[in-house]
Amino acid sequence: MIRMLSKIDVVNMEYSMQLTFREQWTDSRLAYEKLGYDSPPKFLTVPHIKNNLWIPDTFFPTEKAAHRHLIDTDNMFLRIHPDGKILYSSRISITSSCHMQLQLYPLDLQFCDFDLVSYAHTMKDIVYEWDLTTPVQLKPGVGSDLPNFQLTNITTNADCTSHTNTGSYACLRMQLILKRQFSYYLVQLYGPTTMIVIVSWVSFWIDMHSTAGRVALGVTTLLTMTTMQAAINAKLPPVSYVKVVDVWLGACQTFVFGALLEYAFVSYQDSQLQSDQAKSNAARKAQKRRAKMELYRDYEPTLRERIRRYFTKPDYLPAKIDFYARFCVPLGFLVFNVAYWSSCWVMASRLYNI
Repeated sequence: MIRMLSKIDVVNMEYSMQLTFREQWTDSRLAYEKLGYDSPPKFLTVPHIKNNLWIPDTFFPTEKAAHRHLIDTDNMFLRIHPDGKILYSSRISITSSCHMQLQLYPLDLQFCDFDLVSYAHTMKDIVYEWDLTTPVQLKPGVGSDLPNFQLTNITTNADCTSHTNTGSYACLRMQLILKRQFSYYLVQLYGPTTMIVIVSWVSFWIDMHSTAGRVALGVTTLLTMTTMQAAINAKLPPVSYVKVVDVWLGACQTFVFGALLEYAFVSYQDSQLQSDQAKSNAARKAQKRRAKMELYRDYEPTLRERIRRYFTKPDYLPAKIDFYARFCVPLGFLVFNVAYWSSCWVMASRLYNI
């Protein structure tokens, strides 16, 4: 019986649980139903003679740390039935390793194996079998308090027989199927990074001559994106393959950095054009400016004219670049989202057969 599933540690690839471990076998030497008792007891509870009985030498290959509970008494019992059937039960807490595949993180399923094997006896001596009615019992509410995972299923049909130079050893395998809670990462990862990318687009709507504002916005969003990426990677183990979260963060950082580069290019083009024009028509430009000041001194554009000005393609090249960026960059991010989520769905379908 699994009593508690308390921690799933992705960095160390391990999980902790508390369970009631039960084994049952028959030792005909301990049968007392034919000893002449008028009404033999249903069973005998004799934990104090444990060291005098033969008990299977079961161990857990994936165990990293474990202990049996002793407060305020040894949490185990040993029952002997009239026909010699023995039931051994003990409450233990165990930390077990789980080889996690993180290619689809944080849209992944994890399959954590928990094996039990005889340490010294081969299959000629011991054969393990699951209880046919309820091989693994779950205490109500187990796994419901995990912050990032949901326990979706437990399977016990895998064959894990161990074949070594010293013989073949019987094995039973329990597989925990854990589904990562996507809602947590939607709020903590995908939502904030999307907002940072959108904030970086504000630069396209700021006047190209507002250098301080546009540079500050670009650098701030880029640093924020880099900090978030470092914080997310700190919660993951170093692996040799690319995860889907790496693709997402890399794309978001590219869009943010691209907005900063776009302004650098616009500013460069503007300074070049201004320099060329200043050499040829400085006087005419000053005269036009004075004429415009006289013409628009008392003129205040309406809201409709301001909106139309923002959505009207200008003739000046640097302004034209900003104009196209306002619509092409969000469209590119939308196309990336469609491709990203479609690819994730296809990969999950192939990997998990869903």
